This record gives sequence, structure tokens and C-alpha cells, in this order.
Amino acid sequence: DQAERLVRHASRVAQRRHLPWSLVHVDNGRLRDESGRQRLQAAQQLAERLGGDVVVLRAAEVARTLIEHARERRASVVLVGQSRDRWRRRLFGAGVAARLLRASQGLEVNVLDRDVLRSAPKPTARYAWVWRHYLLALAATALAAGLAWAVASVLALPNISLVFLAAVLLVAVRTSLGPALACALLSFLAYDFLFIPPNFSLSIQREEDVLTLVFFLLMAALTGNLAARQRSQLQALRETQAQTIQLLDLSRRLTGATDRQAVLEVAHQHLDGRLGWQVCILQRDEHGQLHIASGGPIAFTDNERAAAQWAWQHDQAAGRSSDTLPEGRWWWWPLTVDSQPLALMGVSERPGQALSGPDRRLLRGLAQPVAQALARAQLSEQLEAARLHGETEQLRSALLASVSHDLRTPLTSMRGSIDSLLALGEALAESDRRELLEGTRDEAERLDRYIQNLLDMTRLGHGSLKLARDWVAPADIVGSALHRLRAVLAPLNLETQVPANLPLLFVHAALIEQALVNVLENAARFSPAQGRLRVEVTARDQQLHIAVSDEGPGIALADRDKVFDMFYTAARGDRGGQGTGLGLAICQGMIGAHGGQVRVGEGIDGVGTCMTLCLPLPTQPDTGSDLP
Repeated sequence: DQAERLVRHASRVAQRRHLPWSLVHVDNGRLRDESGRQRLQAAQQLAERLGGDVVVLRAAEVARTLIEHARERRASVVLVGQSRDRWRRRLFGAGVAARLLRASQGLEVNVLDRDVLRSAPKPTARYAWVWRHYLLALAATALAAGLAWAVASVLALPNISLVFLAAVLLVAVRTSLGPALACALLSFLAYDFLFIPPNFSLSIQREEDVLTLVFFLLMAALTGNLAARQRSQLQALRETQAQTIQLLDLSRRLTGATDRQAVLEVAHQHLDGRLGWQVCILQRDEHGQLHIASGGPIAFTDNERAAAQWAWQHDQAAGRSSDTLPEGRWWWWPLTVDSQPLALMGVSERPGQALSGPDRRLLRGLAQPVAQALARAQLSEQLEAARLHGETEQLRSALLASVSHDLRTPLTSMRGSIDSLLALGEALAESDRRELLEGTRDEAERLDRYIQNLLDMTRLGHGSLKLARDWVAPADIVGSALHRLRAVLAPLNLETQVPANLPLLFVHAALIEQALVNVLENAARFSPAQGRLRVEVTARDQQLHIAVSDEGPGIALADRDKVFDMFYTAARGDRGGQGTGLGLAICQGMIGAHGGQVRVGEGIDGVGTCMTLCLPLPTQPDTGSDLP
């Protein structure tokens, strides 16, 4: 094809000269057949793949518009294909290439020869209905002749020609240039035969009548040509406007689609609902098989599946109304970005409807933003996967760094105590042995809490944490947590404010207790010796609040959200304390799994930190229910 050959030649010239380039198409309003539109669209897509820009201009004069555009873009080279030899060009001048050469002042114009090109066979189906246009031209001429004959007695002879001009304009705006010229010629003959003396004869007696007829024929041809061109331009503008409206609506819908499935659903709803055809979109799975991603369930024949596979592999249309496997009822069009098929759009005609050329052009135009949205969603998924992979590696590194220090410390202490007991045995005093054993027990409990935190964090991260809810009293949760940490909280002045008439919680008691243990342990680690530690439980605003306040160094406003990040404390050196930095992250995950939240505020008398666990209060059970 000459257009694609010209595009490839322009790409090679631009690469050799290291220049940007663009493909410019001037739409002069003349109607093209379906094959010509397909060749133009294929050339535009090829130009985009080869790195060029695609520019569409609308004007009546092609050569002058190209020169003006080249000067606006400060282009130095213009490549154009050689026009076909036609009698009109040989009679009235040359084609676009010759006019460019005459008017190019300062531009380098290269004309690509067409010696290797073979003329494409003209479709015969397009002319099946053209005879009706010429029949309309004949009928309009006959009607104009009858009307002119009826008013000939009251109108002067020159005015009668206006009736025939009106018929020519009518045919031009309803059909095309050919029938308009035919109507002009028939009107010329009818005007001469019926109204130019001698009547009912084509001979002309007066010289002034010859000039009248010549001017009439000229004006009829010119007005018919202009009217036909305006009609074709109006049709092109209407088609472009309809496609632009569809593109804007589809683009607006696609902006809200965040993943591939959402993009496919939006595309299917828009195409299937607006255009009135049955639409489905296919994708390939990990085994390379095409499956319905949107618009199913649909059963395809073997021939239709083969057409879909061919369209995917060759990145071309296939199926009904195409040159490849046209026997099926589905027309397949690949949704491609950078020569990579992302999905396959299938369109089936409804009963009583036909998929015409303009419909297929509209579908191709709407398919492009869908393909770009799919590429955007695919890129977003890849970036998200890369981000998650990076975060996983970061967490793994932080976990290894934390385990290497925080888990080794209690093991070292336990091993030292056991070695002392084994080496000295009965030589140690009873009080010393008891102190070593209690220290070993405390370190074992601390190690158990570290391991439990790691396991809970893993369960939260993989979504395998199951909530076995039951009715439980808040006082029982607080009492159990304080009992578990009695050794850790012993050096502090503990204050508890737990009213007796608190409503019940419908929660997983062990998880809430573990979350409270993590908060208490964190507060004890940062509290000064003999410092105050307050635990206060209140019920308000349909929530139960468990507040743990200390007199530690406090948390800056900028860091209050970061303390819930995993390994945040370990990354900051623990402020001199011990811990993996997982306690508050696990606490937030457990409370969030129950629909609650963790808040950070000021501590006792504005000193230290206050961690508040907020849990929703459900409707209380009946007093006759079995409660724990």
C-alpha cells in the first residue's frame, strides 16, 4: 500500500537525518470507500508505532494546506506520494505533488514513485445502490422541467433556468458529485429542448442563447460541485462529532477505572449499551488460551475461535465482514498498544442490523482509549507489585536485623543463667538460685512475647487471622493483661480506673488482650523508674475506650502516625530501649480487625503518651442470655 510505504520511507529519512517527523492527512471532505479508510487508519497506526506524530487537517485545498502546516512547524522536508494518472489532472493541471513542487518556496519536496504499486481492485458492492442516485437526478430533471413548463407563461426565459439550478442543488445535497453533474447535463438538454427557440429542438437560432446555455451549464456544474462537496464535508463533520462525543464519554468513564477488570467492564457497558450490538472482550490466561473477560457467557463456534486467535496473533481485524474467516457472526478487533495485544474486542450484529463501515471505524476509534486504559492499568499493577516486593524486602531486612538483636538478648541471658546453675549448683545460695531462675523465666516470657508478635504480624499480613467473637467484660480483659505483665509493671506506680457497670464487648478476647498487653509493655518500657502508669476504661459515643497513660518522653506530633509502622522503633534505635517495633503495629491490626482504632495523645498531666484503644459497642444482649 502506498500510504504505509510512504510512512516507512519517511521514518527512514527521519532516522538518517535525526529529525522529528509527522504524518499529515488533509481531509477535504471527499467521501472515501471502506478500503481507503482502512488503509488510511493502518498508515496512521503505523506512523504512531514508528515514533511519528499523526496530524489531521480539514481544508478544501490540500497542497496549500500542507505548505502552510509545514511552515508553521518549520519543516524542512515534505514527502508525498505520486498521484494517480487521471484525465482531470492531465486536463486541468497535475495532482498534489505537482502543486507542491510549484508552490514549495524553500521546502524540499520528495515525491515517492508508484512504479511498484498495483491498483487495488475496486469494490463492486459499493456501486450497487449508485444507480438510485442517477435515477434521482433524472426524476429531479423531469420535475424541474414540468415546473418550468407550468410557470413559463409568467416568467422570463432567463428566470426559468433558476428552476433547473434548484434541481441540481437538490440532487447535489442529497447524493454526490456524479449525479449532480448528470442532473446539470440533463437540465441543460431539457432547457435547450423545451425553452430555447426553436422549441422541441436542440438547435439554437440566436447567438445570445448559446452564451446563455453555456453559462447555465457552467453555473449548474459549479453549484452542483460546491453543494456536493459541502454535503460530504458535513457528513464527515457529523461522523467526527459523533465519534468525538463517544470518545469523550468513554474517556470520562475510563478515568474512574483503577484496574484491568474495571476497565473491561466500563468498555463493555459503554460499547454494548450505546451502539446496540452484542459486545464481548476476550483476554489470554497464563496458558495462552482466550477466555471471556467481560460480556459472557457466550458460546463460540470453532470457526469463530479460530478467527479470534488469528486476530490476536496478527494484530488485525478478523471474522465477519473481513477478509479472514468471515463465516462467523463475530467481528474481532485487537486492543493493542505498542504492537502488544492486551485484549480482543468482539462485536456481533443484532438481528436486523448490519455492521457498516462507519460503525467499524467508530469501534476502532473507541478501542484505542480502551487499549490505552488497559495499558495504564497493567502498568499500575506492575508498579504495585514492584512496590509490594520492595516493601517485602525491606520488612525482611528489618525483621532479620531485629531478630538478630532482640531475640538473641533473652536467649543469651537465659543461657548465662542456666550455665551458672549447672556450674555452681549447690554452691549457690538459695536466694541466688531463685533469682537466676526467676530471671530465666522472665526472659523466656519476653522471648515468648516476641515470637507471638511475629506470628500475629504474619497472620495479619496474610489475612488468615480469624475472629472468634464472644461476649466478654472489659474488666476481665484488663485484669488478665495486667496479670500477664505483673513483673514488667512492678517497678511502676500503677493506677487503674475500671468502672463496674461497663457494657460488654463482642470481641475476640485473646486478641484484644494481646493488643492491650502490647500497649502496656510499650508504656512500661519508656516510663521512668517509679513513674506513674494509668489504665482508664470509659464508655461514650457508642465506643469503649481503654486509655493507657504514662510519664515517658512522649511522642512528637510528626511521629504519632509512624509509631504504628512495623519496625519503626527498631529503625530509630529503640530510644535506648528493647523491642522489635512490632507491638503497636500488631495492636493497630488487631483493633482495626474489630472495627476500632488506636489514638495517640498526651500522657498524665501533659507529660508522656496516652494510647487509647477505641472499640465499637454493639447492641447489648438480653439479660437472660448465657454470658461468660
